[in-house]
Amino acid sequence: MIYIVVLSINLKLPQSLSMRKIFFPVSARNWSVVEQVVLEYDGQRAIFNASGGIYSPAEYSFHCQSVSSIQSPLLVPRSATDNANQWKLSFTDFQIQGFNVTGEDFSYASDCAGFFTPGIWMGLLTSLLMVFILTYGLHMIMQLRTMDRFDDPKGPAISVPQSE
Repeated sequence: MIYIVVLSINLKLPQSLSMRKIFFPVSARNWSVVEQVVLEYDGQRAIFNASGGIYSPAEYSFHCQSVSSIQSPLLVPRSATDNANQWKLSFTDFQIQGFNVTGEDFSYASDCAGFFTPGIWMGLLTSLLMVFILTYGLHMIMQLRTMDRFDDPKGPAISVPQSE
């Protein structure tokens, strides 16, 4: 049972999370995958399908700062006519472990946040562009050559006529 406080009214929502353990030959390990979240309230049932982003190795737990059906949804309604379209579901600091649970603590968490955030990508691309410009500038400076005529000090001097 999960208790939710909405506008100072306590709602008691039975909730089920459907998880499966799947073996992927490419990684040669078992993965726990959340498939559905089912909410029941007042005789109505809302079923959200996990969009494939809620998974972790079976021996780890899954952690995500925000699992939501609102913005960047990891939970999507099962169909266009489902009651889930009337619900907005959001979990903050969500952590779950379906298999190999020992004790009361979660095992190592596989986080949903990618290693490269948009800010990191912007910094890397900007730095790469600046290194390219610096390299191009140094290459151009190293290609500067003096004219051959100035190399021989005993040769005739250059004359520049000044006539109008």
